[in-house]
Amino acid sequence: MKQYSDAQLLLELQSGDHRAFKEIYERYADKLIAFALKKTQNEDEATDMVQELFLSVWKNRYTIQVNGALEAYLMVSVNYMAFKWYKKQSKKPLSLTDFTELPQVTEDSTAQKLSFTELSFLINQEIADMPEKMRQVYLCSREQDMNGQQIATELGISHQTVRNQISSALARLKKIVNQYNNVIPLNNVREFLMLLIFLNLL
Repeated sequence: MKQYSDAQLLLELQSGDHRAFKEIYERYADKLIAFALKKTQNEDEATDMVQELFLSVWKNRYTIQVNGALEAYLMVSVNYMAFKWYKKQSKKPLSLTDFTELPQVTEDSTAQKLSFTELSFLINQEIADMPEKMRQVYLCSREQDMNGQQIATELGISHQTVRNQISSALARLKKIVNQYNNVIPLNNVREFLMLLIFLNLL
């Protein structure tokens, strides 16, 4: 199944084909572990996160919904898992202590509250919906930790084009976040800001 596209593999996975699952694992596991390791600086935790993610993918193979690119879905999922791990490990409070400009949310607006998992998937969807070149540049920058010149060389484009694409990608993601930052419950603002920092959106 190495010749299959991600979309084809996903369809086969949803039908319960273990070969498709194996191919997805082999295609992305090492990359995901490297990404998780960059976030956690802990090899065991990084490996465990990726194993847990793929276990969840297999358990939910018949119902899994991926709106967009499979790679982006997996990357955002690991990023969120790493964020939760980081939050548990952190012993120092964030320096962002002034929340006075953020509006309070009443109990009547409970139905509007956006969970952080949902936010992750919204971000994932936005990444998947980016134009192909923009998504490639963004993933190279944020997930592979490549600098502008490396990306330009890798993709055969100018350094200025890389800058423009990254700027446009971040503007799109910030727009998604800004649409929801007024419905985050006040007692979760600190966690919300930590997530934004971890996703490199601030």
